[in-house]
Amino acid sequence: MRKLPENCSMYRAAKLNISDSPIQTAIVFYGKKYTFQEVFDTIDTLADNLAAAFSLGKGDVVTLCLPNSPAAVFAFYAANRLGAAVNLVHPFLPPEKLKESIRETKSKLAVVYDLYRCGSFDFGVPTLVSNSGSYMGAPARLYYRLTNRRTAAGRAFEPFLKRRGAPHAEEAAFAADEPAVYLASGGTTGEPKTIAHCNRVCNELCAKAQVFLGEPLERYTALYNVLPIFHGYGLCINMHMCMIMRKTNVMCIKFQAKRSAKAIVKSRANILTGVPTMYLKLLGEKAFTQGDLSNLKDIWVGGDSMPQSALDEFNAVLERQGASARIRTGYGLTETAGVCVVNTRAKHRDGSVGYPLPGAVIGIYKDGRALPAGEVGEIWLDTEQRMLGYLGEESSPFTETDGRLWLRTGDYGYVDGDGFLYFKQRIKNMIKVSGVPVYPSEVETAALAADGVEKVCAVGSPDPVKGQVVRLYAECGADREEEVRAAILAQCRRKLLPYAVPKEIVLRRQLPVNLIGKIDRLALERECAAEKEGK
Repeated sequence: MRKLPENCSMYRAAKLNISDSPIQTAIVFYGKKYTFQEVFDTIDTLADNLAAAFSLGKGDVVTLCLPNSPAAVFAFYAANRLGAAVNLVHPFLPPEKLKESIRETKSKLAVVYDLYRCGSFDFGVPTLVSNSGSYMGAPARLYYRLTNRRTAAGRAFEPFLKRRGAPHAEEAAFAADEPAVYLASGGTTGEPKTIAHCNRVCNELCAKAQVFLGEPLERYTALYNVLPIFHGYGLCINMHMCMIMRKTNVMCIKFQAKRSAKAIVKSRANILTGVPTMYLKLLGEKAFTQGDLSNLKDIWVGGDSMPQSALDEFNAVLERQGASARIRTGYGLTETAGVCVVNTRAKHRDGSVGYPLPGAVIGIYKDGRALPAGEVGEIWLDTEQRMLGYLGEESSPFTETDGRLWLRTGDYGYVDGDGFLYFKQRIKNMIKVSGVPVYPSEVETAALAADGVEKVCAVGSPDPVKGQVVRLYAECGADREEEVRAAILAQCRRKLLPYAVPKEIVLRRQLPVNLIGKIDRLALERECAAEKEGK
C-alpha cells in the first residue's frame, strides 16, 4: 500500500487509491449503485457549481446537516476540493442549534436534508435541501416518497450535481494546520464544544487500515455503514476509508434492525461498525442470527460500553453462522477523530478496550503524576491523531509533561503490563444514549425554560438497550406536577435532539444540595442507579 503525500487534502487522498484496489462500485444506496468514477465526476461538478453560485472557496466553511446518503459524500468532498472546511452536525439537531452552529463556524452555506424538521426556518445563510430519496433505486425511492413527508423548505441541492456550464474551479491546497473538518463534542469536561481537525489526521487514521483489519486488505470488498459522518468514526473509518482504499460503502440512511439485518447479509459486507444498541437489536433478528455471515471479517463496537455477556452472545452467533469476525471494542474521542486504541485480531484482550494504534501512547495520571500499570487514574493520550483545538478557544487544550503533549480525556481507566487499556468510568457528566453524546447542561437549559420549574438536574439512567436514557430531576410545586411535566417535554422536544429528550422525569418539592449549595448530582446519580438495580 502506497503512502499518502504530505498534507494532501481528503479529496486528493480519495482520488489517489493508495491500495490500488480494482473495485469499481463506490456506493450502494437502497438498490442503486454508484461507481467511483461517477462519484468523483459528481463531486467535481458540484464543486464547480458551488464555486460559481456561492463563490465558495479557500477558507470558507460549509455546514452539512445530512444523514448517511450519497449527498453527504458529494457535498463533503466537493467542499474539501475547494479548500472549504466542513462543519458536520447531527441530522436531528434542532433548527435553533443548527443556526447557532452555522454562526459559530462562520459558515457561508448550509445543506440540510428533506426530512429535517425546520420548515422554512431562516438560518442566515443560503440553504440547500437534499432529496434523500432521489439517490435510491426505483422501488425504494417510491416507498420513501410514500412513507415520508418533506419537512424542509428551500432551494434544491440536486440540480447542483448536474453540469450547468460553470467554469472549472481549481483544486485548493490546505496548510498543515488548517481546519478541514469541524465536529461537535462534549470536550473533555462534558461541555459542548466544536473541534477542528486537519486533513492529515483523517487521512493517516484511514491509512492505518491494515493495522486494525484482521485480514489482508485485498480480501475486503464492502463495509455496511450505519454511522453518519457527523460521528468521527462514521467520517473516517466508514466514509473516508472506503474512499481512499476503494471499498464499497453500503450506506444506510437510518438503522432499522429488520431491514439492516437483511442488507448486511445480502450486501456480503466484510466490515460492520456501530454502537451497542445496534448490535443488541440485531440479536433479535432471525435474518441476522440465522443468516449467512461468512463474509464478515471485522466488527467493532464503540460510542459506549457493551456488556461482556452481550459480546459473548454476539460472538457465538458469528461463529455459528460462519463469520471469521468477532465483535471487538475500541476507544477514542472526537478529539482524536475516532478510535486510537482498539482490539484487533492480532492484539486482543478480553475486558479491555484495546491496544494503542501506531502513533498513540497511553498515560494514566493522578494529580499530575504518572501511575504504574494496574493503577486506576485519568486516561491521557499522546497521539498523532490529535485535534487542532477547540473553536473559539485560544488556550491550548493539551498538557505538556514528561516530554509529551497529552490530551486529558476526562475518563478513568488503567493499563495492564502489556499495554492494553481498561476503561472504568467517565469523569465528565456526559450521557451516552445509543452511543450519541447528550450534554446534561443542554437538557437542563431547555427544561428550565418551562413554566413552573425551579431547579433541574439531568443524569444518565441505565437502559438495557440504549445503554442510557436521560432522567431529569426537576424541582416544582406539588400542585402543578402534570402541567410542569408537559411543559418540560414541550420545551425539550422543541430544543433538543430526540436522544436528549428526557425519557424519565422525576418531580420533587426540593432537590438535594451539596456542601456548597449546588445540586448534588452524584447523589441523584446514585439514587437512579440504585433504583434500577433494585428492579
